[in-house]
Amino acid sequence: MLIDDVADVVSSGGAGTVGTTIFKGILPDLPDACVAVMESGGFPPVHTMNANPGTAVVERPRVQIVCRAARDDYEAARTKAHDVMKLLDGLGERSVNGTTYKWIAAVQSPFLMGRDENGRVLISTNYDVVKALTA
Repeated sequence: MLIDDVADVVSSGGAGTVGTTIFKGILPDLPDACVAVMESGGFPPVHTMNANPGTAVVERPRVQIVCRAARDDYEAARTKAHDVMKLLDGLGERSVNGTTYKWIAAVQSPFLMGRDENGRVLISTNYDVVKALTA
């Protein structure tokens, strides 16, 4: 699954402060400092010359990475988001858990989404993904 694969790449990438506190599809209340990988709306699949159903050659989903740090710790959340961007932006062809990923690219630089109800900073980046068609 997309979010499992992206979480695996991020957790095993070894860039700076990312660490292993990565959640998939949810941003839980605890711990304060964590990373969440969320599915987001992407683009239509790419078809070859034959646009009949079932003939797509790649999918183009999008994922959102949300980084959170302790209350008022903007720098920690921003640093973590930038470390994730260094791992994912421009990632070329790679097989992850049996799925071939052709390309991952940041849609924008990390940005401040705001703060949650506990005053914790939320920094996010969206990524376009091109991957082999999966069942």
